[in-house]
Amino acid sequence: MASIHLKDVSANYLVYGASSKTKSVGTQTIGAEIRSKGRFLEVQALKGISIDLKKGDKVGLVGINGSGKSTLLKVLAKCLSISSGSIEIEGSLCPQFSLASGMRQPLSGRGNSVLKCLYHGVPMRKINQHVEQIKELAGLGEYFEMPVRTYSAGMRSRLAMSLMSIMSGDIVIMDEWISAADATINEIASKLQTNLLSSAEILVMASHSERVLKDWTDRVIWLDHGKIMEDGPIDDVLKSYREFVRSTAR
Repeated sequence: MASIHLKDVSANYLVYGASSKTKSVGTQTIGAEIRSKGRFLEVQALKGISIDLKKGDKVGLVGINGSGKSTLLKVLAKCLSISSGSIEIEGSLCPQFSLASGMRQPLSGRGNSVLKCLYHGVPMRKINQHVEQIKELAGLGEYFEMPVRTYSAGMRSRLAMSLMSIMSGDIVIMDEWISAADATINEIASKLQTNLLSSAEILVMASHSERVLKDWTDRVIWLDHGKIMEDGPIDDVLKSYREFVRSTAR
């Protein structure tokens, strides 16, 4: 059964070659606290985060830019090491950060589709079936057999979004709802995302859209300067967060 347990987790990262150009450090108006460490700077992205999630939890993350949302998602996805604390995750992970990540420009649409299938653990006997499904969803015609470097931005987007058809996991981690300018592929992508999120045992989603959060989550965690400010029912936390945003905008 899927579960996530974070206890007093902190995450810092180092920025080399920046200290000589940075005259002031400390708590910023936005973003994490920055500390001077001699020849480099240390960014304290998360501070003392404790979260417990179980099967059925659908959680949204809110916070102004630089509050720690993306860092927390990367920690949950095991893409970023923690500096202190403990983290225990049970269940298969399905991170949704950038659909185009890992796409190889010299490979064709078909080659990239096979690569993605292998990466996501699709059994060899089912790869051809999935690749043909991706080809049909993408609607690229003969371009599916051509190198991705020859694609327009819209064509790359079509391929990337169609690759969602092979993605699955007990725990879905999403940084913003994914959409496209092309209305035809956007409709397909929306259906694929809906299927993916509906099948998840646990969902953790960061978004600036209250509509998306209300559609998909019932609990919200508000982050600021790498700390949890509030964690609770969506309506209560969003109300507090809206008041905070209004007060800082004055």
